[in-house]
Amino acid sequence: MTLLEERPVNTAAGPTASSVWRRNRGLLALGVLLVAALTLLAVIGGTGKAGALDPDTFDPAGAHALAQLLRDQGIEVLRTTDVPSTTNEATAASTVFVPLPGLLSDEELQQLSTLPGTMVVAGAGPRTLGDLDTDTTIEASGDTRVVTPSCSLRAAVKAGRARAGGYTYSPGPHDDGAVGCYPIGSSPSVLSLPNKHLVLVGAAEAFTNKRLTEAGNAALGLNLLGGGDKVVWLMPASDRAAFGNKPVGSPDSLLPESVRTGRLQLVVVVGLLALWRARRLGRVVPEPLPVVVRASETVEGRGRLYRVARARDTAAESLRAGARDQLSRRVHSGHAPTPAALVAAVSDRSSASPLEVEALLYGRAPSDDAALVRLADQLDSLIQEVAGS
Repeated sequence: MTLLEERPVNTAAGPTASSVWRRNRGLLALGVLLVAALTLLAVIGGTGKAGALDPDTFDPAGAHALAQLLRDQGIEVLRTTDVPSTTNEATAASTVFVPLPGLLSDEELQQLSTLPGTMVVAGAGPRTLGDLDTDTTIEASGDTRVVTPSCSLRAAVKAGRARAGGYTYSPGPHDDGAVGCYPIGSSPSVLSLPNKHLVLVGAAEAFTNKRLTEAGNAALGLNLLGGGDKVVWLMPASDRAAFGNKPVGSPDSLLPESVRTGRLQLVVVVGLLALWRARRLGRVVPEPLPVVVRASETVEGRGRLYRVARARDTAAESLRAGARDQLSRRVHSGHAPTPAALVAAVSDRSSASPLEVEALLYGRAPSDDAALVRLADQLDSLIQEVAGS
């Protein structure tokens, strides 16, 4: 019994799975955490406002509760996603509610300003006011809080104290009959413009599911939106880019700028960390073999494999290939001579006829082990005869 048999030796030349895991598990864990953080940021930043003030959304930022209250009062609530469908549904007895005017283009806002009936716009900024054909200006923008109406507008008087704020407005010289309610400071945050059939609400937070039960928020929403027989609730489609109709080119464009910047910073940090922790490649270091195997043992082992597999044809071809190589060098027939040229040259240097030489070097495979042994002896004799000639 050899030493190799008595004590098995691990002859693996490369890193094992366990060593690779131990070396890289820290980086792998860091990568998983980074992917999870990016996914969370994408979900929060990219879809956090997708259901805000949506009449079909049950989330705290949605407005399903207000829509259901309107339906309970016998008022139809129709959710639309574009201006053409809103235009088709709007009538003189309907109320058009625009909770997210910032997602509409200038042309769309101008189209909405010509619709019949009353329009309630929440969070109207400077651009929105300019497109709605009104002289109203913005006085300030701040947080929301519960305040008293302090006005004579019937919808506000019936609602009483409610959450208001956000934008505050100042009516222009051509806004005849304007009524301002829920003042924040000295400017109202809810402004009714009867001559424009328009109501401006500085912030629509009071209409969300989260705030609807607070103070008179529900009553304010019902009174402002429930003046007609139908509410056309405009929620721009989620695949629109801000301020226009153009579809979003890729999911990446849905991410806030802060998320994209943070992601780039994380990529740079991970790259620097990988360079710091990467294995330095140096010169090749020779390693002693775990065991030395003599060439004769290799030949014998291959022979035993051929014998077990009964691969006499493969063994015979191996013998003939070796003999042809040696004979071509002996007779100086050049590299890779043709069979005819090699047979003729060997026949001239030996006592064997061309047919005998061809049968030895290119003949059929032996039929049994004895024939294979005879072939090996005959090839060896032919090589010795050519070498001695």
